Amino acid sequence: MTAGCIQPAGRPQDRDKAMAESYERFAPPERGPVNSQHQTPEDPAYPKLKEDVPLLASEIPLQRIQADNRLNQAGAKGLVEVALFLKRKDATPAQLIEALRFIAAADFATLEADEASQVREALSHCLDHPNGKVRVEAARALQVHGPGSQRTVFLTAIGDSERRVRWAVVRRFSDHPEELDRTQRTILLSYLEAGTRSAFTAADQDQDSKLTPREFKGTADEFAKLDRNQDGAVSNEEWISPVPSEVRADVVALLLRMHSKLTPDEQPVGYNPWLPSSDQLDIVTQWQNWNKNLSDKAPEEK
Repeated sequence: MTAGCIQPAGRPQDRDKAMAESYERFAPPERGPVNSQHQTPEDPAYPKLKEDVPLLASEIPLQRIQADNRLNQAGAKGLVEVALFLKRKDATPAQLIEALRFIAAADFATLEADEASQVREALSHCLDHPNGKVRVEAARALQVHGPGSQRTVFLTAIGDSERRVRWAVVRRFSDHPEELDRTQRTILLSYLEAGTRSAFTAADQDQDSKLTPREFKGTADEFAKLDRNQDGAVSNEEWISPVPSEVRADVVALLLRMHSKLTPDEQPVGYNPWLPSSDQLDIVTQWQNWNKNLSDKAPEEK
C-alpha cells in the first residue's frame, strides 16, 4: 500500500494583501538625493571662512575638526583667510598659534604667486609678536614653506631671544644657503661686529665705564640696540659684545654650515661666540672677505 504525499497548507491570499498594505502604511517617506551642502531650510547657515579661523583653537574638539575641514576644503581661499587672521589685533596667542600651525601643514601648491606672497608676509608679521610661542610657530612655517621675498625679515629673526625661533632660521638657510645674497650675508655677519675697546675708552669722558646718550656719538637707534638692559647707559660689556653670546653662537653655526656648502674646498676661519666681539674683529674681517669673494665668483664657479 503506497502512502499518499502530504501537501503544505496553502498561503492565505488575504494575508499577503494585509502585509502589502502594512508596508505601504509604515514605510518611510522617499527622500531625494542629499544636498551637497548638507543643508535644509531648517539648518543654520554655515559660518563664513573668517569665522572658522578662531574655531581652530576652540575648546570643543568637534568645532576644531569642522573648522579645519571647511578651511581645507576651501583650498587657497581658506589659506588666505587664515593668513588675514594673523594680522587681527583681537586675535589671542592661542588662536594665532593654531592658525600658524594650520598654515605650516598646508599645501602652498594651491596658491597663486601673489597669494603665496600674501601668506608669507602675514607669517613674517608674526615674527614681531610679543608672545614667544607665536613667534616660534611663525618661524617654523617660514622654515617649512620658505620665506620667499621675506628672506631678510626671516634672517633677522636669528637675533630673537627665543632659541627655537633662531634655529628655524639656521635650519632653513643651512639647507638653502643659495637663498641669501651678499647683502643678506652681510646682515648676518653684522651680529659679530662690535666697537673697539679703545673707542669706548675715548668716548667715556668721565671714565665711569658707561656711555650716556650725551657721550655716545652714534644715533638714538644704535644706542638703544647697545643698551640691552635698557638702563639708559651703555656699559663696557655691552659695548665689547653688543649681541648676546647665545645669538652669536647660532650665527656662527649658520655661517659654518653655509661655508661647508658654498665653499666646501676652503677652510673656514674660527670664531668663539663666548669671547668678546671686540677682541675678534680680525676674524670678522676674514668672514667679510669670504662673503665678498663668494659674491665675486662667476655663477658657474659657485
